[in-house]
Amino acid sequence: MTQAPPHLPLPPCLRHYFEAVLSLPPLLHSTHDTAPIADQAWLNAFRHAAVIPEQVTYNGNTRLGFFYQWLWQQLITHHPDYEMVAEEIQLHDAGRTVGAIDFLVKNKCSGELEHWEVAIKFYLAREQQWPGPNAKDNLDKKAQRMLSHQLPLSDSSTYHSQFAHQFGQPTVKRLIMQGRLFTPAYRNDTGSSIAINPAASFGQWCYANECEGLGLRAITKLDWIVPPRYAHLSPTPSLSTVTHPTMAVAPDEQLWFVMPMHWPQRRSEA
Repeated sequence: MTQAPPHLPLPPCLRHYFEAVLSLPPLLHSTHDTAPIADQAWLNAFRHAAVIPEQVTYNGNTRLGFFYQWLWQQLITHHPDYEMVAEEIQLHDAGRTVGAIDFLVKNKCSGELEHWEVAIKFYLAREQQWPGPNAKDNLDKKAQRMLSHQLPLSDSSTYHSQFAHQFGQPTVKRLIMQGRLFTPAYRNDTGSSIAINPAASFGQWCYANECEGLGLRAITKLDWIVPPRYAHLSPTPSLSTVTHPTMAVAPDEQLWFVMPMHWPQRRSEA
């Protein structure tokens, strides 16, 4: 059976990954009820002054989420308007881990301490939901957890007692959630009614038995952040028997997600 392409070593130059993070639109639309969501205007302002670090190497975990968080860590560290105060702060209560804060960042323009949470996610429209490659995850649940659990961590008594004296109390919170959404190519399913950024990046998805004749070329998971051009990819054997969610590029540069036939009934790890 055709397997998902393996993770490959990172190229020596990471510039295109940084550029992708700075240009990939947020998934969610910012409304009054979700004020902490970093919207397109905020990302544009951040990108305008951003400095892409040169000659940096990544030696951490090659899982996509870890790499993505490191990219943001580097962008914050090198940004003239922000100062990294702390990162990956583990909160413990009675020996139990209650959560972790991604970043505490000082805004040099306002002088305020900010709590940032970052995530890159990929979801597919199906039966009025947005499930992920692992169908136990979906966009609504993820957004709700980030807004109601992750961001409030810096207001918790645990943070106050363990870290507020050292780092200060954040007065601004930001949820930076980027990624892509995929609509079904051969059915009329839609996603949930969650407020989606109108400028979000979209692709199409299909099941493995529906992809014959599309000429798709599979990409590695780290390249989900910034898919290569079709001409730069090697021809891929038929994806009609994939056993893992597989992202691929079509000849017209359209991005596709090819799902195994058992998805979403059985858990799939991309």
